[in-house]
Amino acid sequence: MIKRVAFMTGGGDSAGINSFIAAAVRHGIHTYDAEFIGIKEAFEGAAASDVESYVVRFNLENIEDLESRPSTVLASSRFNPFSEKNKQAGYPERILSNLGKLGIDAVLLTGGNDTIKSGLELHRQGIPVIAAPKSIDNDVSGTDTMLGFKTAVSFGSTAFRGTVESARTHRRISIVEIMGRNAGWLALEIGIAGGADLILIPEVPITLTKLCAAVDRIYKRQGFVNIAVSEGVELSVDDPVLQRASASSPVVKAMIEENLGVDAHGNKKLGGVGQILRRVIAVELGLRSLEEVRTADIGFHLRGLAPVADDILLGTRFGIAAVNLLFSGVSGMMVGVQGDKIVQVPFEQAIKQKLVDWPYDELKSVGVLVQ
Repeated sequence: MIKRVAFMTGGGDSAGINSFIAAAVRHGIHTYDAEFIGIKEAFEGAAASDVESYVVRFNLENIEDLESRPSTVLASSRFNPFSEKNKQAGYPERILSNLGKLGIDAVLLTGGNDTIKSGLELHRQGIPVIAAPKSIDNDVSGTDTMLGFKTAVSFGSTAFRGTVESARTHRRISIVEIMGRNAGWLALEIGIAGGADLILIPEVPITLTKLCAAVDRIYKRQGFVNIAVSEGVELSVDDPVLQRASASSPVVKAMIEENLGVDAHGNKKLGGVGQILRRVIAVELGLRSLEEVRTADIGFHLRGLAPVADDILLGTRFGIAAVNLLFSGVSGMMVGVQGDKIVQVPFEQAIKQKLVDWPYDELKSVGVLVQ
């Protein structure tokens, strides 16, 4: 029988997480007379030797207005207790022991692919777990959208529009780097809503020859160019345009040779494609000065935002549905939304990357550079 439930919010923070917590607590207390606590810093906090110091207790009084607050009141962590190294160090057993020490009967998670993978492992250990998808990359499968994405697009498109107008005023080329490791949803929607001339996403490989030709054509026609690029766009080191830029720019050479390493889940760390493209375009177009190409990175600006109404509503629906699933005896499921219906998605399906799958002619029509 489930009585005490713990929240954990893992991975990158986003809008909508607190809405999920508030709705779940309110619904769980009123409907099931449940008790709720939060464990700060997700699985890292749950594995701590002083786990009690990571505990936040929730009640109807301290969740007042929580749904409108940005980020997560439980902090976050990308700690992976189920990596081979950490399994050998005994972290899964420590988490199970700590959950038992705290009297936890079940767990509610918010997170993206990696956090849900950890939730799957916890579920396999016999702990009831329900998750809600959270990612500004919008890259979790089985759901049309997820917590944080709508807020990120709303703010990001406004910020992008500002760079559009500045580029128009000063007759420059502007590059805005936007989060998106393998999935280009964020750059795609921000680019469309913000007025990008060109959009570069990881799902559509590019050659720098074609990119520079497109930039040159637009620049000559209208006197300015605005480019939205996902941070996960890969440039081939064998691309002759990149090689020429590397030979003439020590910055490009250093950046393409730099190894940023990987995160706790084995994902390659990203960042800097906008700076590389800035110099590549300046060299290839023979511009008088690097100042004719400006770049901005609005990545982390999109995480700690107060949620727009869509994310408050989605978090509320997810919170209610997650609690209902948990108290009906379900585990190993993620709540999602398809159309206007709340659905349940097995963790094994949810952790698959949801990539941009629009037809190429549609992508081309909105400015995505298609080979």
